[in-house]
Amino acid sequence: MPATIHNPHDKLFKTVFSDPEEAGSFFQAYLPPCLVKQIDWNSLTLLPLHFIDEAFKASESDLLFCAQFTDKPDGIFLYFLFEHQSKPDKWMRFRLLKYMCRIWDESFKENPEQQNLIPILPVVFYQGKDRWTYSTAFKELFDELVRDDFFIPEFDHVLIDQSGSEFHEIQGTVKARLVQLLMKAAFHGHLEAVYDELFGLLSKIPQTGGINYLKVFIVYIITTQGKETFNQLTDLMKSKPIGGRMLTAAEEYWLEGKKEGKIEGMKEGMKEGKIEIIESFLKAGIQWDIITKATGITFENFQQIKAELKIMESSNN
Repeated sequence: MPATIHNPHDKLFKTVFSDPEEAGSFFQAYLPPCLVKQIDWNSLTLLPLHFIDEAFKASESDLLFCAQFTDKPDGIFLYFLFEHQSKPDKWMRFRLLKYMCRIWDESFKENPEQQNLIPILPVVFYQGKDRWTYSTAFKELFDELVRDDFFIPEFDHVLIDQSGSEFHEIQGTVKARLVQLLMKAAFHGHLEAVYDELFGLLSKIPQTGGINYLKVFIVYIITTQGKETFNQLTDLMKSKPIGGRMLTAAEEYWLEGKKEGKIEGMKEGMKEGKIEIIESFLKAGIQWDIITKATGITFENFQQIKAELKIMESSNN
């Protein structure tokens, strides 16, 4: 791929769902309706805290929200854990208990005089290749003979299992649906099967100040999709109303990547990588002045590098 982003799934998850409105729409689409009715979603607030063990930071991401109940005086924490390792983990429930205890520790730091523990709803959003097969009940981590004893702790977590390749399961608002669609495509491929839906959703992202969400999604596509899929997509961009904005977002990313050294194949001596990147630009209809700004290579340099590669290939044969 032409670009390298460390842990792109984590960045996409946090960028979109750090917005309480987006997170709220996602929760309301997937949580049990009886629970959705109990929460005042206008009160949903993101807290700047994270609780994941160091060993799992490459495969987990988390967000913590607080909200008020509609008919109870106390509030509730919603702990949103994104699990993106390829296989389900039996010990997820044990880690959740540790994370929940850390949340309660933090709540006591904020309010040492509290008289009750604030309830925590743990929500696991799982994106992997294999279906989640483990129970969501904590007590089932114990031997069956002791599970119902009075001293065994009990809680269940909500599981949103999107490991399947089916795209029809996706719910929520525009940006939440895009997150799910693109992550499914990253784990299972077949993005080309939902191009129409993808372009339709991207066209609904408003042009406003603040975060450039269109660029966020384009960067994720560039980072996670193979070269062939990306080239197909750039061809389609030119024929879609949203295509101009998408190409602009891609161009901005290439320029930034050049400046920060994020783009693979841009290091001195990696001529094949340079050729691939420039040919992708040309296929997308990007003009030579922009290509030169992004890569430092002129049309004349490009022709020279191609000629050198031909000579090298001939001598190797």
